[in-house]
Amino acid sequence: MGKIINFKNYRAKASAIADNKTMLSRKEAVKIEQIRDSIEVALEDVAATENMPLTVAMAAGRYAAMRLFQLQGRAETMAFLDQCIVTAELCDDLSRQLDEDA
Repeated sequence: MGKIINFKNYRAKASAIADNKTMLSRKEAVKIEQIRDSIEVALEDVAATENMPLTVAMAAGRYAAMRLFQLQGRAETMAFLDQCIVTAELCDDLSRQLDEDA
């Protein structure tokens, strides 16, 4: 049986974190999402075409880590990358749980 996630508690924590950040307009958020999505599609295409997903992931990760470090510094870069890993773990856990429930 899967764990129960109380989204009300999660949203409260997430909104407290968001209160400390600069809020984007809807137009800015859409633009950022489009850029992110186009980059992810391009990376997936190259990984599939070349049949080298690890190489593409490592090249993209290296670029991201180095550029983020230059722009944001070590602590924020490490926190961002850690959050990416946490998100990937949650997605894997949810996928496994859905497979078990099916």
